[in-house]
Amino acid sequence: MLYKICNNHLRPVSAVLLLSVVYIVLVDAKDECQVTPVIHVLQYPGCVPKPIPSFACTGRCSSYLQVSGSKIWQMERSCMCCQESGEREANVSLFCPKAKAGERKFRKVSTKAPLECMCRPCSTVEESAVIPQEIAGYADEGPLSNHFRKSL
Repeated sequence: MLYKICNNHLRPVSAVLLLSVVYIVLVDAKDECQVTPVIHVLQYPGCVPKPIPSFACTGRCSSYLQVSGSKIWQMERSCMCCQESGEREANVSLFCPKAKAGERKFRKVSTKAPLECMCRPCSTVEESAVIPQEIAGYADEGPLSNHFRKSL
């Protein structure tokens, strides 16, 4: 029990214990989120699938879950994901040998790819997004970037 001196007498004092919690988040790796060359296979019913050079966001981003510093009964979380920042668009012609009479044998399809990648708060990905099917071993963007133009 704590006491304080009041008018030369010891009086008991109720004590309130303040809990201070300090967390140190150790991150063994920094964010590694980059544009990576890939091969996408474009498909359309009745057309021949066509593999094209493209890009995808790959890598890792720091995320954490910790007890709140101000409200120890609550949790704070930060979930970061490697996502696109801007996009490129390409129009590609597919050969469609099974086209009906009067229909064209070539069909133009549009596809998108990331322009840049960065760590951003995680969110759901649209089902219509093209998913890379094979990581390509391209060393630079040279021949790949000719397929795309920047979307505004």
